Amino acid sequence: MDMPGNNEDFSVPADEASPAIPDEARALSALDWAALIAIVAAGLNIGLIAAVDLDVFSTVLPAGFVLRAVYGLIGLAALRCVVLLFRFGEGGN
Repeated sequence: MDMPGNNEDFSVPADEASPAIPDEARALSALDWAALIAIVAAGLNIGLIAAVDLDVFSTVLPAGFVLRAVYGLIGLAALRCVVLLFRFGEGGN
């Protein structure tokens, strides 16, 4: 039995495809890597807080204002990662 719509071709012709992003634009800079590492570290820290009530950042860092500064930097890293997502997503590849 043939279902309606099975014969339709939704592929985009090669001449209408979106332009490819150059490899230089997709390469990760040192700032990008630092932001990604900070986000992963913060995610693991939050997982430990949820699982066993252990905040590694507050255990390792000496003072409250340093902890707040680190959390602020992690927030900036998250914003940088949002920019990365849009940069990678605009190519459609």
